[in-house]
Amino acid sequence: MNRPRALAVTAVVALLFTVLPPSVLRGQEIGRIAYLEGDVQLLRDGEILDAYDIRDGEPLLQLDVIQTGFDGYVEVELDRPSPSIVRVRENSAYYVELSGDGARTDVRLRVLAGRLQMDVSSLTAGSTLSVETQTAVLGVRGTTFDVLTAPDETTLFGVREGRVAIASAGGQISAAAGQAVEAPGSGRPSREPVSDGDFDAYYARWTEIRLQAFRSGAPTFVRAYVRRYLDTRDTFDRAYRDLVAFRPRLEEALASEAGSLGTDMRFRAEMSPAIIRMRSILPLFETTVYRLRELQRFHSQGIGRTQIGERDSTTFFRAFSMDERELLRRLAEVRTIFRMYGELEDRSFGGLPDGTGDSPFESGGSLLDSMRF
Repeated sequence: MNRPRALAVTAVVALLFTVLPPSVLRGQEIGRIAYLEGDVQLLRDGEILDAYDIRDGEPLLQLDVIQTGFDGYVEVELDRPSPSIVRVRENSAYYVELSGDGARTDVRLRVLAGRLQMDVSSLTAGSTLSVETQTAVLGVRGTTFDVLTAPDETTLFGVREGRVAIASAGGQISAAAGQAVEAPGSGRPSREPVSDGDFDAYYARWTEIRLQAFRSGAPTFVRAYVRRYLDTRDTFDRAYRDLVAFRPRLEEALASEAGSLGTDMRFRAEMSPAIIRMRSILPLFETTVYRLRELQRFHSQGIGRTQIGERDSTTFFRAFSMDERELLRRLAEVRTIFRMYGELEDRSFGGLPDGTGDSPFESGGSLLDSMRF
């Protein structure tokens, strides 16, 4: 079952250490931030922490979002499912979801925007690691690879060492060391060798080609994502209000290590509809917000300016920029509540008290399931 787990916080929000026992907090650490420079932010528990708020060795918790600006760079050391290093480049964002039991660990890394590189050690038996973008999913055992996303929604996977398997709406394909796979928003993924193994030169050429392709269709992308945002914002806001209303009681329930099983299960049955409502809108809305952040960056350079109904794109992005920080804060708070609810599930042995054994996180998989295939 894929599901977020318990709430965990760091010294930055130390007051919340009174809510959950240290054993729970330690259990949520999946790695640490080893190095950072430039414009870097960590989104956690409804807070947006800037680079000067993040200490060396800062623990990384599942569903924390790391995002970088135009000059940002971060190196993250992951402990699960095996020792790995994630290098996050400029104008990027991603988070990690963890599931499994003591015998296995399943890790799903969701790239919301930008570029990252991973060095992954061999996984333990039964454990899995996947990397997801808007257009494709990469499955890995032990390898070194890069993930690049383009503004026209195309994804590129470059394999420096080892071998990977890639699935997209257009089909499945594998790639070995020295190869790259392009997964477009529509159509079949394609594979080709990287000449002389010069990945940096290959990526530079690919990025320029994708940017040229994006320029010609940028107004179409802007209109599509603005309309999607306008169509989903009210639904997200309502789901958010319903969900956060349960947070005080959820914190109170988790503050007691020896909660009553019956009480926990009744509370879960009461709260699960709000979890399900949020889970149904979150992946689409989150993807839309991060796409608009990327489109806004190009729009400020004069790329993609267009008319949207009765107002122009400049007017929309001016309003969006004013709401952006609050939107990111709310998305971070939602992930925290999902972690907390997952801990309540674990404590009350999973499943709902109606005899079906279903979890709000089990139907359809994980909260990362925003793929179109």
